Amino acid sequence: MDYFVGIDIAKRFFDAAVKVRGKNRHRQFPNTAAGFLKFLDWLESLEITTAQFCMEATSTYWERLAYFLSDRGDEVSVVNPACIRKFAQSALKRTKTDKVDAIVIGEFCKAMKPALWIPPAPEVKELQGLMRRMHSLAKMRQQEKNRLAMDKDEEDVTASVERTLKFLDAEIDRVQKKIEKVFAKSEQLQRKRELLVSIPGIGDETAKVVLSEVPALDMFTNARQLAAYAGLTPKEFRSGDMIRGKTRLSKTGSGRLRSALYLPAIVAKQVNPVVREFYERLLKQGKPPMLAVCAAMRKLMHIIFGVLKSDKPFTAALSTA
Repeated sequence: MDYFVGIDIAKRFFDAAVKVRGKNRHRQFPNTAAGFLKFLDWLESLEITTAQFCMEATSTYWERLAYFLSDRGDEVSVVNPACIRKFAQSALKRTKTDKVDAIVIGEFCKAMKPALWIPPAPEVKELQGLMRRMHSLAKMRQQEKNRLAMDKDEEDVTASVERTLKFLDAEIDRVQKKIEKVFAKSEQLQRKRELLVSIPGIGDETAKVVLSEVPALDMFTNARQLAAYAGLTPKEFRSGDMIRGKTRLSKTGSGRLRSALYLPAIVAKQVNPVVREFYERLLKQGKPPMLAVCAAMRKLMHIIFGVLKSDKPFTAALSTA
């Protein structure tokens, strides 16, 4: 590949940069379908017909452009923003603008050759959209319930909140039914859900989140890579013989996956024999309970990888060290 296009993407616009004959070329485009076509016209004016496109996984702003390019057959890489930030620091980049960021992303792509992004299957994409909508509706419902408790002495406010709650409950029910229809149409999704709920500590709702947020499993060669994708790998501050600060989760990954595994880990350390033994061993070593819970989350993700990769229900043998 001769050309590596770095894309710094935001909600309304994206900046693209590519090095042509030793000179960086840059332009900004609207993050819309019309902007995507203008982007292609710009590349054509530079006589670029094939390239590897690289962008950061910033919120969900990158998704439409990534799908657009992938549907065309282009090579697309979607990388963790923390990787780009560390690369920029190693290159001693002191200026930070959208243009500079796009150039750095292009340089990162050329130097590091990141793995290509594999778009999820259509049914997984549909499930992801519905699950994220469900999360938003549930959050709104909880906010309204909190208002109801606070404003119970105000009749007009209470009536308004109750009407809103009724609407939200109905909408949540509609989305839940659509989610079940997605599973009904896909034997593969049904099979994976059955595998996940065979893991003690993993319930149906957690299984749905995992299936909607984990991309193609072929992107990961081992369980540690999947745990890193969820931001569940430990981050330690060590210099020489000195350890500075507490070991924490890196959190440079999918926040949705991380959040979805917290309560299951709490349950798993009581009902899952593998997680329970692991958790108790850490406590005996003097590890703080919260650190042990985070480690239990990571262990649970390893088990999830083993179950899905092997296509077999949970057994203790599927646990990875």
